[in-house]
Amino acid sequence: MQPLSIGRLTLLFTLVISLLVLGLGGYFWLEIDRNTRSMHEHEQQAARQEIQDALKSIDQRTRQLGEALAHWDETKQQLMYSDYYAIWRDSRVRDAGMVPGDVDDVALYDKNGQILEAPAGPDALPIKLPGRPPLFLFQKELGHEHFHYYTPVHADPAGKILLGYMGMKMDLMRQLQLARSYRYADLTTIRTTLPQDRSVDMLRAQDYMTFEAKTDPELAQFRDLFETSMLRLSLIVLAALFIAAWFLKRLVIHPLRALSAEIDALRDTKGSTASHLVRSTPLPILELENVRHSFNDYQARLSELHKNLEQSSQDFYDQARHDALTDTFNRRAFDEDWHSLGGDQRFNHVALILFDCDHFKAINDTYGHHVGDAVIKAIAQCLQAALRADDKLYRVGGDEFATVLINGDPSQAESVAERCLTHILSHDFQQYGMSEPATISIGVALSSGAELALTELQKRADLAMYTAKHPGGRKIVFYNDDMGGMAALLANREINAVFQALHEPELIEMAYQPVVGLPLLQQDYVEALARIRFDGNLISANAIFPIIQSRNLDAEFDLAVLKSITRDLESDLLAKTQGISINISAPGIVNTKVIDAVLKLLRAQTERKIVVEITETALITQIKKASVHIQQLRGEGALIALDDFGSGYSSLRYLASMPVDLVKFDISMVHQLETGDRRQQLMIEEIANMVITAGYALVAEGIETRTLLDKVISLGFSHAQGFYFGRPERPTAPSSLGDTRSSLGDARALSQVIEQG
Repeated sequence: MQPLSIGRLTLLFTLVISLLVLGLGGYFWLEIDRNTRSMHEHEQQAARQEIQDALKSIDQRTRQLGEALAHWDETKQQLMYSDYYAIWRDSRVRDAGMVPGDVDDVALYDKNGQILEAPAGPDALPIKLPGRPPLFLFQKELGHEHFHYYTPVHADPAGKILLGYMGMKMDLMRQLQLARSYRYADLTTIRTTLPQDRSVDMLRAQDYMTFEAKTDPELAQFRDLFETSMLRLSLIVLAALFIAAWFLKRLVIHPLRALSAEIDALRDTKGSTASHLVRSTPLPILELENVRHSFNDYQARLSELHKNLEQSSQDFYDQARHDALTDTFNRRAFDEDWHSLGGDQRFNHVALILFDCDHFKAINDTYGHHVGDAVIKAIAQCLQAALRADDKLYRVGGDEFATVLINGDPSQAESVAERCLTHILSHDFQQYGMSEPATISIGVALSSGAELALTELQKRADLAMYTAKHPGGRKIVFYNDDMGGMAALLANREINAVFQALHEPELIEMAYQPVVGLPLLQQDYVEALARIRFDGNLISANAIFPIIQSRNLDAEFDLAVLKSITRDLESDLLAKTQGISINISAPGIVNTKVIDAVLKLLRAQTERKIVVEITETALITQIKKASVHIQQLRGEGALIALDDFGSGYSSLRYLASMPVDLVKFDISMVHQLETGDRRQQLMIEEIANMVITAGYALVAEGIETRTLLDKVISLGFSHAQGFYFGRPERPTAPSSLGDTRSSLGDARALSQVIEQG
């Protein structure tokens, strides 16, 4: 092929680029037209998909609401005993959060499909069940499309015992609006041809709807703008191309032709140079050689960094699987190792041993957390020393440990358990300041030859350990089939106690802990703390409040506690002048019935100092409503205390707008003044100083030592509370707590004089 000159190549390149620009312009012109039509089709499909997704969401939500309401114990109770059906329908289902506000009506039907009480109002459900549930029924009323949902209610989980039926009524258009936001579908254009009073699957309701996609006025404007821009851009590119060709010819082609002529003139000059670039030799260009050196250095540093990162990752992995206090493996390690055994798969010859410290909470309450930590560390050391060399010890709870014996038979498991018990019994726990030894209860569960699921093995070990805690029994217990009935008892005892106490407030026993004024150490008031006496046992707050909060019973429990406190005050268990602090939950402080009960107590006890303690949760989430109620309480003479400051959402920004009089520093913050590092102590001291400067009185919780007491006094705290001054106690005689004001102050003052001696 005959070589072409650079001039002809430049001309050919210019023509090719010009044709390419014109071709691309035409192509884009056609593409924008095709894409416009495609976008219209896509918008229509997207609109249909949005409506279908909304209907699917409505269907799922409606069924979930119906299932939750049908399984609710109070629903079943109304079908069996309908004395309070009207209250349940009109207020209870909504107050308990079982039915949201967008549900127009709720009704219950007996087994024959007859409504329990005649409906009232235009939005009421029909008197007679229109079909066999579960079903969706559509109805057009007053220009609105409604749908009814009916579902059966059974007394048993298996669905064998039919109690009746439950129905809900909702506005279809409102549910479509609530289901999601719409980018494409125009809800104002929806027209329905839903069959009147017929059961239709919600997911097929779209077949009876017509609607349009939202118009996009910017699309046409965009097309016009694009066409104009493409025409101008093509002209500009062509003009720039011809100008560039002219400059190329003047600035490049002519110099290259002159250079070529000079080279032709030098063609007879003989000479050749050759060089080979080898990796071991430097590059001839300095910049490229610097790049190569930089890349090699970077690669070496990256390799070193990768090695260090692997080591750091391994160290972090090891730390994440160990318990900081006992240096044993933690719960995460237990779950990972347990999963490596097969998780929910089945295994043979696996022995799970659980260890639990007896009465550990009492040890903590009696001797303080520092002694409790020492006991836990000692138990871990004793167990680790008693286990076999390859056995791992896990701390799976506060005072609970576990170990897994792979291919361990009953004799091996018993030998290990007895050795662990012997080590604990021979350890001297008095060195930590205890006057009695610490003991453990051991539960053992073994997989059988018939293959036992590992998840079931954990439940059996728990039951065996609980059995070992029974007084007078053996401290090492192996699971047997007779223990199977205990699981329901353990799961339901606390729940039954809570619900029984709500119906019978006399089961609630109030314990009172002194709160002293600083620096004179005289008792100013007592804090009322709730317990439940059930089946002869006293159930603590740690077991009570998780149940109350999970079932949204906070306000009901507050009312029961207020009745118990009122009963104590009327029976003169507290002195007439004895101040008292009452805890009100976050839902309680915004509940009108609870506030009315507190106001009634304030008006009946005008001579008594009363402090109302609330958490910052209520103030932050419902500050307006809570503030109104707080001002009512203040108007009747109550002081408002912000409880557990520093343990939850509290911040100085929130505190500035909270209508409270006292701020109670959480026990975790107070203890850091004694056990934390200097940085933590400085931060807490500065926070305390700012809160005091803002005009709030400070209360320190968890005071257990004289050193910590002196610290909070020096920081300007106005009150203190903790085991150093007294434990929560139930008064044994009328006014027994009211006589301790002067004696407590005299004893603490005398102690201070002696220590300063």
